[in-house]
Order: sequence, then structure tokens, then C-alpha cells
Amino acid sequence: MAKVSTLHIEWDAHEYEHKERSADWFWAVGILTVSFAIVSILLGNIIFGILILLSVFTLSLYINRPPEIIHAFIDDKGVVRGKVRYPYDTLHGYWVDEEHPHKKIILRSKKTLMPLIIIPIGEKVDPEKLRDILAEYLPEERLDLPLAEKILEYLGF
Repeated sequence: MAKVSTLHIEWDAHEYEHKERSADWFWAVGILTVSFAIVSILLGNIIFGILILLSVFTLSLYINRPPEIIHAFIDDKGVVRGKVRYPYDTLHGYWVDEEHPHKKIILRSKKTLMPLIIIPIGEKVDPEKLRDILAEYLPEERLDLPLAEKILEYLGF
């Protein structure tokens, strides 16, 4: 469902790319996690070992959750992802990433704790129309996914 006007475009997209994971994947992650936790405990850092175990356990519970459908739109006031609006005056620039298998908009924020905002693009949305609208308010600049996100994608998270 993509609606387009001169200064307004909206779409629905999956929150993230869902990947089916086999039992072998969970075994591999479990073995690595326990190994890192044991090494951490042997080196005298018990709290870090417990943190590793709790983090991966929480992540493994979260990882099988199917992605939600989020509603996003761009208008003359800013960019909206779900229930959160990002006004143009809080953003430095944007990049429409078409090289990734799942297209997305990457926004560079002025906020220190949240420098990049990643918004998935629906399949029916024309990236050129997104660029045209965003170019009226923000400069286009080459932005890449953070290294941590690339590593997590590579590992299957």
C-alpha cells in the first residue's frame, strides 16, 4: 500500500528481515556463548561471563519473533517510522540504500546516542520519489550501515 503525492509518501514494510534459523544455528551460538563465558570466568571476570550468557539467552528468545509490519511516511514535517516522528531539524542528512537486498532509508541524526536511523522501504515504493521528497529538506550523503549491524547480519542475527 503506497500512496504518493508531491510532498507525501507512505508505505508499510516489515520491521526487519526475518530469517529461519535451524537447530544447528542455535547449537553453534550456544557453544560459542558458553565457550566465551567460560574463558571470561577463567580469566577472573565472572560478571562479564554472566552478562554474555544473559545477553545471548535474551537475544535467542527475541530472534524467533516474526517481524511486525510498520507504517512509515514522509511529509513536509519530517519522517515517521511507526509512532516516532523525526523532524527535519533533528536530522543532518539521508541516504537511500538500494544496494542492500532489503532497501532502506538511512537518516543521520543530530542526537549523540542515536546517530543513525534505519527505516525499511516497502516493495511498492519508488526510491527515486523518496529521494525527490527528502532532497527538498535534507542533503543527500553516502551513509552505510554500522559495522556492528553488518557483522550481525553476516552471522544470521
